Amino acid sequence: MKYQTQIVVAGGGAAGLSAAVAAAEKGASVIVVESNAAIGGNGFFPRGVFAVDSPVQRRKLIFADADKIFMDCMNYSHWKLDARIIRTLIDKSGNTIEWLEKKGVAFTDVVHHIPNQTPEVFHITDSSLNAGKAVINAFRDYCDKAGVTILTNTRAKKLLLSENGIDGLLCENKSGEEIVIHADKTIISTGGFAGNSELISKFYPNVDLSLITKGGGMKHNGDGLIMAVEAGADIEEHFAMEMAAPKIKGHAPLNLLIGKPQNLWVNCFGRRFANEGIVYDFTKSANACLRQPKADVWVVFDSAIKQATLADGRDIIELIHIPPNAEENLEQGIADAQKDGTLKVSDSIEEIAEFIGCESTALTETIHEYNSCCEHSRDGIFAKEVRYLKALNSPPYYAVKAGVDMLITHGGIRVNEAFEALNADQQVLHNLYVAGVDFGGADADIYNMSMSGHGFGFAINSGRIAGENAAKAL
Repeated sequence: MKYQTQIVVAGGGAAGLSAAVAAAEKGASVIVVESNAAIGGNGFFPRGVFAVDSPVQRRKLIFADADKIFMDCMNYSHWKLDARIIRTLIDKSGNTIEWLEKKGVAFTDVVHHIPNQTPEVFHITDSSLNAGKAVINAFRDYCDKAGVTILTNTRAKKLLLSENGIDGLLCENKSGEEIVIHADKTIISTGGFAGNSELISKFYPNVDLSLITKGGGMKHNGDGLIMAVEAGADIEEHFAMEMAAPKIKGHAPLNLLIGKPQNLWVNCFGRRFANEGIVYDFTKSANACLRQPKADVWVVFDSAIKQATLADGRDIIELIHIPPNAEENLEQGIADAQKDGTLKVSDSIEEIAEFIGCESTALTETIHEYNSCCEHSRDGIFAKEVRYLKALNSPPYYAVKAGVDMLITHGGIRVNEAFEALNADQQVLHNLYVAGVDFGGADADIYNMSMSGHGFGFAINSGRIAGENAAKAL
């Protein structure tokens, strides 16, 4: 089967659909190919969108300084990022919120995503419909009205080449039928390579995949990156893996308890290893946990801490991220977690130590040391804030076995600020654009939580910019 179009987009997630919508708005004919049975991909999961100087911020009298946020971002990465790309994405972000609002995305607020975050940049929608679903639904509706062709169950396999550059895509559908799509411009946005262990080993040589669970959404195979490299694209040097900790598989109601800074974290030796207050910055928490043997961490608290946690109610991020029925299902969740060995409840420190697999004297000493910090209102070891220092002296004690969860990869194909792919000589690879987490230069080492929601925001903005530029270049 053969198609002819002006623009073909590989990947129907947030970046790909954003590119398709932006190009269609400019009058281009667009085909989107999506390997899954439905569009959306990991775009369904984000709870908020990063933006600077948006209408929502201005309505709330939040005046985000683009220059300061740009410098903070570059300094956070020690200037390992592509400064022109970062500047372009930040400058586009506020207008993109307005663009999304005009397409029916109803942003209700812009909130803290980490404590005392200034300025607030995390744009959210109604809690019953997270930002990701709202954005994907709006894009899908626009594509339907604009006549964008969407081919699901169709996987992009290879970039077509001609003497003028990239000439479209060679694809394959679910039945194994070959599909050729000739296009003037091609946009890659296939969602990274979190499902490709070979690429992870190559680009994250210090990451031991055996220590990381693969939750948090779809794990794509890096099709876009592989195709682009075969066609002559260069790879940006720096990558960032978005990870979170402490995390457990299943038992969603327990997230009401384990994601709090007043808990105690210990490793397999029963030793405390971090300031638990970093829990709100899940990428830093992941780094701390990955340093522990087998990346195992036990979240320990007592009945008093449990009751105080529940009495506090949910913070804004828990309202967004945790299922609405978690409180009513908590006790059943605790019972289920005990049955499968995720949780231990006991009046005895010795039994908690046995559950962890450490010497009881080691855990007893750790708790004694920690309680002493609490009693003196100063954590002289890891400098935990006084407000979070809660002694463990009210049995029963709880210990939840947790670990590190991989969310998504960030980084890959080298691009310029127009999101055109570049070759090894940093010259434009004609007719090829890249958006979403497939392009490199916007994240390095670890995900920057001070720019909350920038993974999703950068995906939408890079897609929009790529789509606009591809249509303009026709």
